[in-house]
Amino acid sequence: MIVRMIGISCFASLWLAGIVLAQQPDAGDPVLGKMGNVEVRTSEIRRLLDAQPEEVRKQISGARELDRLVRNELIRQALLAEAKSKGWDKRPDVVLSMERARDQALLQFYMSDVARPPATFPSEEDVKRAYEASKAAFTIPAQYQLAQIFIASPETADREASGAAQKKAADLAARAQAKGADFAKLASANSDQKDAASKGGDLGWLPETQLLPEIRAAVIKMDKGEVAGPIHSASGWHVVKLVDKKPSQYRPLSEVRETIVSELRVRRAQEIERSYIETMVGRTQITVNQIELSKFQSNKK
Repeated sequence: MIVRMIGISCFASLWLAGIVLAQQPDAGDPVLGKMGNVEVRTSEIRRLLDAQPEEVRKQISGARELDRLVRNELIRQALLAEAKSKGWDKRPDVVLSMERARDQALLQFYMSDVARPPATFPSEEDVKRAYEASKAAFTIPAQYQLAQIFIASPETADREASGAAQKKAADLAARAQAKGADFAKLASANSDQKDAASKGGDLGWLPETQLLPEIRAAVIKMDKGEVAGPIHSASGWHVVKLVDKKPSQYRPLSEVRETIVSELRVRRAQEIERSYIETMVGRTQITVNQIELSKFQSNKK
């Protein structure tokens, strides 16, 4: 559902961009959408898209996303026309906010250009160093292929029901641990986790981080083929079989390279921006009239 995913970030930026980019359409410019007296033309949508970064344009290249963009633009223009008809664009506080928004947009575009790192940054050596320094962040946790027999015993159960569940789980654990036991058959016949029971108790592959703490504590000590239990949790009793396991490992550099490059470029841009501002401040001293500032502060009270 790409439309839902980009609805807040991309369309919000396009909404704001439209305030700056809206122009009088050329004669004969095809109408893409209409809402009452409001029309959206091809050239307007093209200008909106052309003003966006390439990754945003790719996200809204499909017919459904473009349809939503046109609808959003119609609503934006209709609301804008309504606000103007009621004189909101003449209110002093609104005028000030619009002026500051325009200045902020100019400043943002300017500083983005000033602080943009060279196209050759980062180098391959930079990427490799960053990868080695932050390998822990790219760790794939250990994974376990498990099967289980689950006996439900919620904390709200009375003592008799709890005791019966515990006794049943202990009996099943002993049977599952016996030599030559058919764990899948036991799970199918006895497990209260019906979806897994239909598959012989198979839970598939699970990362260590998703296991219940009680299960994880047992599983990490087990060998392949071993059965442990009964293990108690808040929901009941578990008899667990370790079918297979994969050790923790690092994601290869090829998989995370784009993430590292992006992070390094953002960090370098921040460094360039800080340096640029510090240099500018160093060239021209900032002075504040403390006497007048004090008067201003007193007058505000």
